[in-house]
This record gives sequence, structure tokens and C-alpha cells, in this order.
Amino acid sequence: MLRVTLGLALLLFFAVAHGSPVPAQPGQEMMPEQSVAKAKQVVQQVVNALGGTAFLYVHDTDCDGRVAQFGHNEELMGFTEFRDLWILPDKNRTEYIAKGQNTITAFLMGADGLGITHGGAMITVYNGNEGWQLDKSGVSDQPEDLIKNFNEEVKSGMNNMLRTRMNEAGVEVRYAGTDLIDLREAEWIEFTDREHRELRLGVDKTSHLPLRWVVATRDPDTRVRTEISTSYTKYVSVDGVKMPMSIIRARNDQKISQTFLSECKYNSSLEAQLFTRASLEEVKKKGYKDPKGTK
Repeated sequence: MLRVTLGLALLLFFAVAHGSPVPAQPGQEMMPEQSVAKAKQVVQQVVNALGGTAFLYVHDTDCDGRVAQFGHNEELMGFTEFRDLWILPDKNRTEYIAKGQNTITAFLMGADGLGITHGGAMITVYNGNEGWQLDKSGVSDQPEDLIKNFNEEVKSGMNNMLRTRMNEAGVEVRYAGTDLIDLREAEWIEFTDREHRELRLGVDKTSHLPLRWVVATRDPDTRVRTEISTSYTKYVSVDGVKMPMSIIRARNDQKISQTFLSECKYNSSLEAQLFTRASLEEVKKKGYKDPKGTK
């Protein structure tokens, strides 16, 4: 009995430590139609917990914060302040402000290598299938691979799935049982779409707020599987919408960035002009000013 108990305890410990689901408890095996119905019920609870109608009808967001980057051994590489603007679903403008040399992990896209060499500001803009970047050398087009990464992030994003994509043709959902996520009792919901994306949502069973969003991909050439997970904590209510103030991204269980939000606004009527190349050319001509007005 002691060996059995210790074995179960170790199984639970490793599952929690690595974020992998604990096997479903007895009685959770469901027929397909039951699984779909249960999943939709949980998703509706999530939407209600996030603010219901207020969450669903968010049009634009304006957030300030800082992002910490981590190296291959999860050593802290430094912090970068940013302002992040969205007109949903696919217009994004991120203004990075750094002191000294800095290499930015583009946490919105999961890509590495965007650099600020001697301090100052860098602005990235994405508008659907177009993208531009402003740094000390001027305004340039974003590489095609970063534009592709951005659009993939839009399609596989949790908020986009909860707000609109669930209703698209070809999107399927099922209930995947219970688990422990960061020592919280949780439920897993799995999504697939026409492009065969594998998406999983871990939900706090008590508060019904999202704890983790996992996007699994497989390299078409090497067939190597990669999981990008995003963990959410420290929820606050802003304009009737629950938002996490701390967001951790990990690749294959290795932390790559942590975002700390300091302030967010919803539906502040952002101008579409902010998401154009012309807006960056204007900043280049007049000089960058951060949200507090210092140059």
C-alpha cells in the first residue's frame, strides 16, 4: 500500500511540475456528443467569468507593461518596457522602450532576435498580411516569416478562439478531463480546426478563468513536435473584463518570457492610422515620445 501511495504521489508531482494532464478520473469517459456538450458548457463558463458580453465585444486594447526575457537555461536576460495596441483581430502596434543594449523576445509572436542596440525605442506594426518596423535605422518592411508568425498567433490565440473562431466551420471542441495546473484543480478543453491546429485550454474549476493555453505544432520536415504554452495569473477587472496581469510563455516547458501588465484600457477608439507604415514614417520625422510624453 505504501509503494502504491508513493507511486501515485510521484505521478501527480511530475504531472504538475511539467504541466501535462493527469489521466482522467474514473467516470469521465464520455461519448463524443457528451464530450462536445460538456466542453461547450465549460467554454461558456469561461466567457462568463471573463466578462460575458463585455469580453465578447472588446474592439481594441491599449496596454502598458514590461516583458522579461529568459535565456536557454531560464536565466533572466533583462526587462523591456512596452506599450501594446490592438484593433482586433489582426492590427497590432507594439512600442518597445529599452535602456542600453537589448535583444527583444517578440513575446506576441514567439520569435527571437528583434534588437535595440544602444537603447531607445523600436516599434513593430502588423496589419493583416502587412508589417513594418521602426528602429534607429529607419522604417523597414517586416520579414515574411515574422508576418507569417504574427498571423499564426492571431489564428491560434486563446482570446480570438473564445470570441469568434469557435463559431467557424471546421472548428471542433471536446472535453479532455480534469488535471492539476499550478496546484489548482482544473479542466482541459481541446480545440481543432480545419488547418489541424491542436489547441488546449486549461480552466480553473472554481473560478472558471483560464490558467493555461497550449498551442502544439509539428515541423513539416523533421516532424518534431513543439508546444508553446501561455500561463495566466493575477486577474483584475478592467471595464468589466477580467484580464491577467502576469503572463508566462514557455516553449516545451522552458520559460522564454514573462509579461507584467501595469495598465490596460478597452475600447478606447484607437485610430486605424496607428497601424500603417505612414504612422511610423511620421514618428521617424518627429521623434518618438513614450506614453508619458518623454522623448
